Order: sequence, then structure tokens, then C-alpha cells
Amino acid sequence: MKYKVMNFSKLFSLLLCISLLFSCSDSDDLTQEQEAERLSELFTEIENLASSVDCEDSSNWTFTPYGSKTCGGPVGFIAYSTVIDTRDFLNKIEEHRTQQENFNRKWGVFSDCSVPPQPKGIRCEEGKPVFEYE
Repeated sequence: MKYKVMNFSKLFSLLLCISLLFSCSDSDDLTQEQEAERLSELFTEIENLASSVDCEDSSNWTFTPYGSKTCGGPVGFIAYSTVIDTRDFLNKIEEHRTQQENFNRKWGVFSDCSVPPQPKGIRCEEGKPVFEYE
């Protein structure tokens, strides 16, 4: 009896998709523009979650890096309230980082390699979080 061995990358993709409960199609079938649109949609979802709570008390807010530059490091930082489902939010941040890293590698994307300044804190202004820097 012969068994067909599944390609490791296909198996990994399948397991990742199942574990993230993310509907997958073979990303090799997507154009660069379609993959960029998926990344954009995921980041819009992240931004919507982050802004789903008004900033009234800065002690209930924190921030995290997001994205992946081709030279390494994050694209920037995003503020979020600790009263949202932070586990779901941070999982989406990680999913976006991984997808952007893969997108950059697959499509040979270049970046400016600048390092975004890390905020030191957050204050609330008119219901919105504002980063504080030294």
C-alpha cells in the first residue's frame, strides 16, 4: 500500500488555518494586489477593535508593535484598551505580522528600514488614545 506524503508547507498552512479558525485559500493563487488587500482588511479589523472603546482613563490603555518591515522590526505601534478581548486582539496582531512578513518575502517588498519610535505612554484626548514620547 502506497501513502502520499503531504508537502510540509501545505500541511503547516492547513494546520495554521485550522488553529486560527481562519478560512484559507491557497495564497499562491492570489495576486500581489489580492494579498495586499487581505492584509489591509485584517489591519482594518485590528484598528476597529482598537478603537471600539473610547479612551477615558489612560490607565486602561496600552500599546503593542504591529506589522513587519522587510529589514526586521515593526511598522509602528497601535494603542488598545485592556477592556477589549486582548487575547483575540493580540492574536490578530500576530496573524497580521506573520502575513506581512510572508507577503514581503514572497513579493520582494522593500522598506525604508527606519525604526519607529516606541511610545513611553498613552494619554486620552477627546476620547482617543494619544501616544506620549519623551
